[in-house]
Amino acid sequence: MAEPTVRTLHDDERLAAAKVVNVGMLGSLVDETNQAWADIIDAKHCIGAFSEEGQLVGLTRDLPTEVSVPGGGQVPAGGVTAVAVLSTHRRRGHLTRLMHAQLQRLADEGTAIATLIAAEWPIYGRFGYGPAVDACKLEVDTTSAAFRQPPTGSIELVTPAELRPHLEAAHEARRARTPGGIRRDPGAWDRLAGLVRWPGQPDDSDKRRGALWRDGDGEVQGAVAYTVDDVWDRNRPAGKADVGMLVGTPEAERELWRHLCEIDWVRTVSAGNRGVDDPLPYQLVDGRAVTAVDHFDCIWARVLDLPVALGARRSVRAGRAVVEVVDPLGHAGGRWSLELGPDGADVAATAESADVTLPVAALGAAYFGGRSVRRLHEAGWLGEEAPGGVDRLDGLLSTPTAPWSPTTY
Repeated sequence: MAEPTVRTLHDDERLAAAKVVNVGMLGSLVDETNQAWADIIDAKHCIGAFSEEGQLVGLTRDLPTEVSVPGGGQVPAGGVTAVAVLSTHRRRGHLTRLMHAQLQRLADEGTAIATLIAAEWPIYGRFGYGPAVDACKLEVDTTSAAFRQPPTGSIELVTPAELRPHLEAAHEARRARTPGGIRRDPGAWDRLAGLVRWPGQPDDSDKRRGALWRDGDGEVQGAVAYTVDDVWDRNRPAGKADVGMLVGTPEAERELWRHLCEIDWVRTVSAGNRGVDDPLPYQLVDGRAVTAVDHFDCIWARVLDLPVALGARRSVRAGRAVVEVVDPLGHAGGRWSLELGPDGADVAATAESADVTLPVAALGAAYFGGRSVRRLHEAGWLGEEAPGGVDRLDGLLSTPTAPWSPTTY
């Protein structure tokens, strides 16, 4: 009998791959949904796990993209997604083979960082991923959401077709100043703006709304996609607005939130993916009108090319540290001299004694500034080898604001 294998998929295997993903992730198994998945799958960016009998039993997929890093730079990234193994073939090493093969291919292609959204915390640390970018769900009680500043600019209600280019442009401008933001493929914007509906999902086109905020010069500086739900309780309005994406300049985001909170009959506004230091509560007279009802590890990161990943980074204050990175797969391991500042970075292999020893998963967790090196050290994730080493590295990797990815994938 043949050995289990992993390999890049062929084009004619895309439908079988879609079925594996939908079975493994409890998705819809109707033909329309499977075919929709198959249509967007790029086989050369999918690795399949095959059983001894040659059956496709597992999959991992990645989306070539870029991710924003502290200081405004961008690095090539692989957005890992659709990781699934059939329940009938668990505990046979398929996931390990898939992840190792995918990381090797991404590294060979010059990808600096792999990112993913972890369904379960314990799975991906063993492959070198660390929880790097948090998010939260915000709920706003509009009955007490009075804004401290008077309104500015103007709001324009738009159709999904009108919203789409502005939503993408506002997102790109937002992620350029937000570490952890990823570039999305063009097809994603049709779905995010509400132009197309994913097969198998309820048709909510009658509930979809879009709005733009224009500044005093009439320029669009922000956009929001949302749905509304007409709810009444004891003959009183209790409507809801659910934000799909809200992005823009700080002023634009404030005014788009104001728009949502002032919609007639809407009593609750919710947004399921916001940055953990979103300024909204501080823009209100009563910040308790906003509640963070969830706080979760959203994006996990795995450094593959350390000189490129850290060389693109900038630090608020200049400094230097030597780190020993432990990477069992060999992609980012070694001893490295890191010299970072506001104007540039110098990253090179060195034989000097290390200030800090850390596994590559801890480096991923700290890379965007979402986890402080000090906090990781206190949690036992890394070791200090020289006095002050943790503080030196913490100073290099700390960021003024928490990272955030305005869109997941």
